[in-house]
Amino acid sequence: MKHHKTIGLAVRQVLIDEGGSEAIVKIVSKHYPKRDIHGLPSVKVAELYAVVLCVSDLLREDKWHLQHAQSGAPLLFENETRSALSISISHTVDKTEEGGIAYSAVILSRKAEKIGVDIVLKADLRLKQIAPRVMRDEEIETGRLAEVWACKEAMYKALGPLLDFKKDLKVNFDDENEDLVQGSGYHWKIYREDKIVVALGPF
Repeated sequence: MKHHKTIGLAVRQVLIDEGGSEAIVKIVSKHYPKRDIHGLPSVKVAELYAVVLCVSDLLREDKWHLQHAQSGAPLLFENETRSALSISISHTVDKTEEGGIAYSAVILSRKAEKIGVDIVLKADLRLKQIAPRVMRDEEIETGRLAEVWACKEAMYKALGPLLDFKKDLKVNFDDENEDLVQGSGYHWKIYREDKIVVALGPF
């Protein structure tokens, strides 16, 4: 998932039950110093811990932290200084009676312009409900709802915020490469694992 402007993509998963660990709360608090991690439910801590693992994987070091702009966009700091790297983050949760799994995806880029990543559960029951509101008929007819939604979310993060998901963002799948999507004048990539779909770009 690398190219000349992108450091890379990292995807990690964490058991929700791990979010209740005091050791993990301490680690997450270090990397989110502006947030009260102790006051969060274990499911949210697990999501953030998965993000921490992703960023550490990509930077290959531990002297970094995250803050958020007023818009909610993540801001990366390295050695207490605002990083020159662009970052995009996404997370989701697959809850089960036993607890479940928190998934996170992070992309870092050397490119100054915005980038976007989104992670979606393939079996998310909400997809069919939201599809008519955010997807065009031809997108729904592909049957690839998780991929369409992930791509649109990634596009919105990179190119938004003044965009309408249905009117302004169109997903065109590449007939020759199922891992490549065209939309809004750019290319976007799709990465799949067992239960998740990740979309990222632009390229």
